[in-house]
Amino acid sequence: MSIKKLLIVFLCFIIPLSVFIMVSAVLLDKTEQHAYEVKEARYNSYKLAEELLRSSELLTRFARTYVVTKDEKYLTYFNDVLDIRNGKIIRPENYNGVYWHLVTDSLNQPPSRIGSCIPLEQQMQDAGVTIKEFGLLKDAQNYSNDLVRLENEAMGMINDIKKKIISPADTAAVHLKAINMLHGTEYHQYKATIMKPIGEFLSLLNERTQKEEDEILKKVNQLLVFLITTSFLTLLSFIFFAFIIYKKVLKRGAIIIETVQAITQGNLQKRINDTHKDELNLLSGAIDKMTDKLEGVINDANKKTEDATVYANELAEERDHSEKLLTNILPVLIADRLKKGESQIAETFPEVTVLFADIVGFTQLSAKLSPRQLVGMLNDVFGKFDELAIQFKLEKIKTIGDCYMIVGGVPDRSVTHCQQVADFAIAAIKCVEDYAVESNYDLKIRIGIHTGTVVAGIVGKQKYSYDLWGDVVNIASRMESSGSANKIHITESVKIRLADDYNFVEMGTVDLKGKGITNSFYLSEKKSNRD
Repeated sequence: MSIKKLLIVFLCFIIPLSVFIMVSAVLLDKTEQHAYEVKEARYNSYKLAEELLRSSELLTRFARTYVVTKDEKYLTYFNDVLDIRNGKIIRPENYNGVYWHLVTDSLNQPPSRIGSCIPLEQQMQDAGVTIKEFGLLKDAQNYSNDLVRLENEAMGMINDIKKKIISPADTAAVHLKAINMLHGTEYHQYKATIMKPIGEFLSLLNERTQKEEDEILKKVNQLLVFLITTSFLTLLSFIFFAFIIYKKVLKRGAIIIETVQAITQGNLQKRINDTHKDELNLLSGAIDKMTDKLEGVINDANKKTEDATVYANELAEERDHSEKLLTNILPVLIADRLKKGESQIAETFPEVTVLFADIVGFTQLSAKLSPRQLVGMLNDVFGKFDELAIQFKLEKIKTIGDCYMIVGGVPDRSVTHCQQVADFAIAAIKCVEDYAVESNYDLKIRIGIHTGTVVAGIVGKQKYSYDLWGDVVNIASRMESSGSANKIHITESVKIRLADDYNFVEMGTVDLKGKGITNSFYLSEKKSNRD
């Protein structure tokens, strides 16, 4: 069953139960109100019977007291009690059993004779008693009124005595007769006659009200049983519905949430696989289908990412290889400028130091060695020169056959370029001498150095070449070619810059082709600290 249908069934069941509970509660409240009204009516009826009985007793008390004492106030009290019962004067507040005791002791004022009054008979009619019950109360009142006539007769005798209508000789006899009238057998018979209908009234009242109360109690119990039963059924309905909701919604919802969380954390193999036939099944199926598609998309994306990564790695390797090739061909600073987009790079360097190194007797040596040996020898020697160039922070320009060209101060404008090149030259001589011993080759080199101004820049479009132009390049080349084996042939401008740190051998003048006569020197060694 779908969740929607389940909810409709629950509402169709719970709404009538709720209506029954509300109706039962309203009926129970009304029944309890009716029970209160019955008790109130019973109490009021008791009060009426009690007041009728009390008024009769008060009339007897005041009549007897007046007859005995001849005190006029007791006659007034007698008439007040009778007038209150007949509705001729206002009923005092708190008109109860002790009221007249307080009045006779002068602790309370007699009742007012002004205002609206309600006779006891009218109160009995308004009390809601039955006709038979009212008749009994009416009989008691009539008997009480008959007794009042007897009491008035006795009190009339006392009035005649007080008015001296009775002769003095008969006064005592008349007074005694009046007293006996209120204390004799006839008087007590009248009193008993009054009590009999009151007793019957109380019995009927008790029987009737008890029956009404029993009926009300029975109805209350029925309503309570119905209310408890419907409440219990409602509670069971909520418990059952809560269980169904937990089983069909909450428990499965927790599985759905757990699965979605696992999917969001990357577990695309997680599935709900719900087998129920309701709305959550549709949701679960949609999530599973979405996950299938997502897994396929991610797998495709991962495959493409892997391919892209492989391609990117290949590109990176090619870029690194190209950059290495570029930095092998060009200085690093120049290569960086090319990569940033500069197309024409040419600069003037006011002062640099150029070195040419050439292998002595290379032609004769090449005739003795195989091509592989020859290339291997050049590679070993020039490879060591490359290491020295890195060590002394110089820039290799090019190799031409057995000639090695290097410069200091280009493109890094170092102030110690001449010293760096001198250190390189001394190390290069030592390196060739050691290699000649190791390889057993008759291997020597000539080195020429000159300092001056050059122009440096990039030439070529298909193949880049970083080169130098200027007299300093030609002079350095001429100094190399005019030098001696394993000697460092330098110009006077170089000597001037190295004079403080190096030792030299003066060679006099040399005639450089195309340049004329110039002073030349051999750089021998670097001065020690003690020098």
